[in-house]
Amino acid sequence: MNSYSAKFAIVLLLVSVISSCSDKNKQQADQTKVDAISESDTISLSESLAKRFKHTYDNHIVTFNDGTTMDISKPLQFDSIKEVSHTFFVGDWIEPADQLDLDENGVIMLNGTYHPTTIARTALKAINSYKKSKLESEKKIFLDQVRWGEENFYQTENYGFWYFSEPAPLYNLDSGWTSAFSQGFFLNVFLEAYRLTKDEKYTIIIEKALKAYMVPVENGGFLRDWEEGELWFEEYGTERPSRVLNGTIYGLEGVYNVYRDLNSQLALKIFESGVETIKNHLEDYDAKYTSRYSLADWKNEVSQENYHEGHVIQLLWLYEVSGDEIFKKYAQIFLNSDLGGFMTRSIYKLDKPKITNVEASFCIDCEKHGPENLTDELWAHGNYWSAHKPADLIVDFGDEKENISGVTLYHVSAQSVNVNFDIFALNSDTNEWDLVQKFDTKHIKDRVSGYNKTGKFETFIEHYKIFEPLNGRKVKISFYADANNIIAIRELNFNYDRKKELDYIISRMKNRIANP
Repeated sequence: MNSYSAKFAIVLLLVSVISSCSDKNKQQADQTKVDAISESDTISLSESLAKRFKHTYDNHIVTFNDGTTMDISKPLQFDSIKEVSHTFFVGDWIEPADQLDLDENGVIMLNGTYHPTTIARTALKAINSYKKSKLESEKKIFLDQVRWGEENFYQTENYGFWYFSEPAPLYNLDSGWTSAFSQGFFLNVFLEAYRLTKDEKYTIIIEKALKAYMVPVENGGFLRDWEEGELWFEEYGTERPSRVLNGTIYGLEGVYNVYRDLNSQLALKIFESGVETIKNHLEDYDAKYTSRYSLADWKNEVSQENYHEGHVIQLLWLYEVSGDEIFKKYAQIFLNSDLGGFMTRSIYKLDKPKITNVEASFCIDCEKHGPENLTDELWAHGNYWSAHKPADLIVDFGDEKENISGVTLYHVSAQSVNVNFDIFALNSDTNEWDLVQKFDTKHIKDRVSGYNKTGKFETFIEHYKIFEPLNGRKVKISFYADANNIIAIRELNFNYDRKKELDYIISRMKNRIANP
């Protein structure tokens, strides 16, 4: 697995812009909330933990994706920690302490509660910043979060977890649940604590936290087989599989760093197995017009734009550390389907929109519901374009695009979905519109449908494949609307080849890595 090490030589840091600002004067109020937790609430958490971990996991022989086994009851062998290292998914800027919502012990709070992922992220931002600034105030923030991580590490003889004291009702999880996401972040925190202090007590926590990846959901952990012999690490250890993509990748980054920094062979086997499972099921996360946040069968959950764009960066990271082209391939597939305003607050920002202009031959109310609404990226709510008679939309991409292979319409109503339409391409030789494809919406089978409700706003999403992908700068969509079949669309998008944009993102990433 030297290729992993070699590849990671070029991967050090990704700045993830996450703001977390609160007034210092909220501290006392928040601490009062914490102090006011009743005895019955405390018992409830204790009971929840006891219930979750009542079946102590004592299977010491674990099996990985490749069929190999390992006895995890034996102490792990770690090399001397690498002196220079960085956490890829957390940036190097942190707010001053008086701008953070810290309790009396200096621990970050989220809405009056202790949230493991938030605490770990704050610790990593603080240590990353401290490495550059050498400010003692940032070092203190880091060590205060580390102390909380030590005191709130649930451990047995062989493994240990950081758990959530608050329930997760959207996933039907009682308090005391564990997560690969937070586990991976805290692995990074304690790697940094060991690097900073050289205190061997942190290696004990790292070892138990790493071994926890092999504890199944039914025993209080977050490990779940996908197919037989395929290991998957859940962000939410739900009764039925939820399979949140970004959560498992964040969890695996912490594992990879234990391998990279301490040469842990257990970490390497866990990482290789997790990556192999992701690789085998990436296609399941391709919703054609976006990526899927999870595969929970009770949610049918597609990604919001920030998660979808995050998937692109995460897959490129997997490509860098594994060298497997499939991750670059799906990063491009997901980028091709992105709405266009990519990572607008980061170094990866794509300034040029996917669609530069849309003209409409008719609209019911052009002032309020004109074609400019079709490219504002507000597909889940807000204004739209509409017509109650035949109307054309002329879409200008700004320059020649290649492999225009799909179109997505974000409809305001279910009735709008049934309006038939044709797509034309502008012939650069004749300057005439050539018919590309007719879409009989009630009978076409090669489509992907989605639904979203944000407050009172419903959005009915339809993605259609263009059977003969085309090249060109402009396309025309002709809708056969009438008074009984009104077309009303919030957003419009086309899938086309964005290899140049992907190369730009990669170049920016490499530049940032070379100059952290």
